[in-house]
Order: sequence, then structure tokens, then C-alpha cells
Amino acid sequence: SMDTCNKISKFMQNSGYDMRVMGVPKTIDNDLFGTDHCPGYGSAAKYVATSTMEIYHDARVYDTGMVCVLEVMGRHAGWLTAATALAGIKGQGPDLIYVPELPFSREQFLDDVSRIYRQNGKVIVAVSEGAQYADGQFVADSGVRDAFGHAQLGGVATTLANLAKEKIGCKVRGIEFSLLQRCAAHCASLTDVNEAY
Repeated sequence: SMDTCNKISKFMQNSGYDMRVMGVPKTIDNDLFGTDHCPGYGSAAKYVATSTMEIYHDARVYDTGMVCVLEVMGRHAGWLTAATALAGIKGQGPDLIYVPELPFSREQFLDDVSRIYRQNGKVIVAVSEGAQYADGQFVADSGVRDAFGHAQLGGVATTLANLAKEKIGCKVRGIEFSLLQRCAAHCASLTDVNEAY
């Protein structure tokens, strides 16, 4: 990370060692300004789109209704969550997508899930871990802070799945793509593979 590059650079300066430390910024969030793409994003987007299609097929085999809420990384940028829509090209994408750039409404979410469930008997929702209400509060803010002082996110899929269960009373699944979004090398994009060497 760029933070690690900075720490190494400062350590070398303090040690009196003349060394240049360079880093290449990368992020699966696709939110680096001034670039045509972010290294890592293509692979992560491919992973979440592929996984969304696989979950879609799994949800279809059940006769009983189901609501699946997929939690995708993205604290402030919804590019990766939006990439789940790529599964929709083959008609296997999410029914609803919630990104952090747009305010989340609990009432609207429950209305939308209920309506789609009545129509289809299943609902697949993709939601960014950084989904937040109009007042800026994260939907799944536990109050815990990480080493950088940021709200420790995670659990929005479970939170929303439980809300859907209370409202509809059907089978629900909250699925966190978690770490695999960043490291699933079997879904590496050709651009990421070529740029890595």
C-alpha cells in the first residue's frame, strides 16, 4: 500500500540510508482520481459479477422463496457493487443494487424487496459495505474503528437480510464476499495480469 511505502521511506531516511521508495497506487474500489482505470478493479469486478451469477443460479433451485443480500466492498465508492450488474447481461444479476453514493432508505429497501419477492418469489440484492443513510450514518456501523480511525464496516448483508426476514418471513441469506474480492486470482482480469508483469 502507499502507506507502507511511506513508512519504508521514512524509516530509510531516519536510518540515514539513501533510498527512493516508489509505489503504484491500486485499489479494487476504482476510485483513484486521474487514471483511466485502477489496477485490481477489473479482477474484483469480474469476481463479484461471476459470484453474483452463481448465487443467482443457486437461489433459483429452491421452491421456497428466498432473499439473498450480497455485501460488496466499497466504503465510499460503489463501482464494485455496480459491477454485479454485469451478471445482468445474461439475465442473472441482482434485482436491487445499493451504492454508497446514494442515500439508503430502510423503508424503500423493504418496499422494494417485498414487491420483487411477491412478483418473483426470490430477490437478489447487491449492497455496498459503505451504504449509508441520508444523514451519513453507515447502515452497518458497529461503532468500532480500525487502525486508521475509520468505521469498521461489515455486516450490512446480515443486517439487511434480517430486516427482510422480519418484513417478509421468508428464507434469507446474507453473503459477504469479503476478502475473496481482493484475492481471487482465478478471476484475474487480463489487464491486471498483463500490468502485473
